[in-house]
Amino acid sequence: MPLLLLLGHLGLLAQVEIKLEFEQNQFLPSEPAIAVVRIINYTGSQLRLGEQPGWIRFSVENIDGTVVNRLRDPEETGAFSLKPSNRGTLRFNLAPLFKLDTIGRYRVTATVVTGGGNEHVVTAPVEFEIMRGVILWEREFGLSGGSGERRKYMIQQANYLKRPQIFASVADPTGATILKVVRLGSIVSFNPPSEFRLDRTNRLHVLHQVGADEFVHHRISPDGEVEIRHIYGNRTGRPELGMNDEGEVAVIRGRRKASASDIPPPETVKTATVASPAPDAKPPSNP
Repeated sequence: MPLLLLLGHLGLLAQVEIKLEFEQNQFLPSEPAIAVVRIINYTGSQLRLGEQPGWIRFSVENIDGTVVNRLRDPEETGAFSLKPSNRGTLRFNLAPLFKLDTIGRYRVTATVVTGGGNEHVVTAPVEFEIMRGVILWEREFGLSGGSGERRKYMIQQANYLKRPQIFASVADPTGATILKVVRLGSIVSFNPPSEFRLDRTNRLHVLHQVGADEFVHHRISPDGEVEIRHIYGNRTGRPELGMNDEGEVAVIRGRRKASASDIPPPETVKTATVASPAPDAKPPSNP
């Protein structure tokens, strides 16, 4: 059982177990930092949560104790119930909630209101790290529409996961202010990614190898949204970025392999819209 600091009515709170954790504990600046909150109801009766505004709050500080500026509160989840002995799982993206753009180690806690009054639980602190990636490629570009605004694409590699991963970032021209970070996936160590190209509307195309016979093509908008994610094999030749008959940047050679992870999904390739970013929180589930 995790260490909990219990405040308020101990008779009820001792029967509600709340644990805060991360599925990974290292992130690039502005990369989605998903905190997982697990709640187990041992009260013997149905437990209602989420009825009060601000029923869950996070606090983040540097490892030296300096409080990190809060940018906004989490989105409200709405009220929900947990049956006796059931557990709920919530996921929150801390990146847009706090100013997490400085390299270093951080400590986070969650405070959860568990009753109708001041009954609440403060979870044990959990640490995570914001670290630098290796910049493989970068390109400044201008936004269409005549606004004169300029931005920069950056491709970064991070080696803090089980396999090296690459990320696409959209930033201001200096690279200091990150607007969006998208994880593109793992790369093979024997053939690092080398194909990046902008099309005529300044969308970024990235083609990288993820396996012996598998390549992934992403098309990313100037706002950092993934418009296309397609998988190709090299049975008919190694895939490359080139120009198709319509003069658009596309994957030439190789063979398309439909996948459940495709964006847009395989059955709606012609009509689907740009995929939406993940919300800050998801409804509770029973793993």
